[in-house]
Amino acid sequence: MMMLLSIAVALLAGLLMTRLMNRFHLPDVTAYLLAGVILGPCLLGRLGLPGLGFGTFEQVQLLQPISDVALGFIAFAIGSEFRLSHLRQTGGAAVTVGIIQAVVATIFVDLSLLGLHFVLGDKLPIPAVITLGAIAAATAPAATLMVVRQYKAKGPVTDLLLPVVALDDAVGLIIFAISFGAAQAMEASTVNLVAILV
Repeated sequence: MMMLLSIAVALLAGLLMTRLMNRFHLPDVTAYLLAGVILGPCLLGRLGLPGLGFGTFEQVQLLQPISDVALGFIAFAIGSEFRLSHLRQTGGAAVTVGIIQAVVATIFVDLSLLGLHFVLGDKLPIPAVITLGAIAAATAPAATLMVVRQYKAKGPVTDLLLPVVALDDAVGLIIFAISFGAAQAMEASTVNLVAILV
């Protein structure tokens, strides 16, 4: 029962925060993020008041099925936005931008963390550097789609943005698979090229 009350308070807080953020001309997704931080285990949840926020990270973890369903709806919404005619027009540019931004993000994070490796030594091993760099390629489509929908954005940038966001997850998975395979090979001191490619 307390979990339902906490969810209701979270929904109400998100709604009220959107009204506040609209005065500052900020997107609704910013309001939802702030409401989550405020009601999370690090701020109001820490007070331990029943129904007011989430006191532990375990309580937040219990909401994972709701989050998974919401992400499924978001993925469905992105898929329903695709039009074959738009993909023909922006397909090449979307593939180019999607691949380049994911690879460049991975390279920059890898280089930055590699610099930290030389400063910290074994506290940040090279396999961890490679794996963390691969994670940098992934982005969440939810915020992008929410902002596009809220402002009813139309035009060439939006037409390019949605395929890039969808493609980004696929590119991120490929980069992660290669990087994680390389990191495992470095840990085991043997290279299994078949495992990396598969």
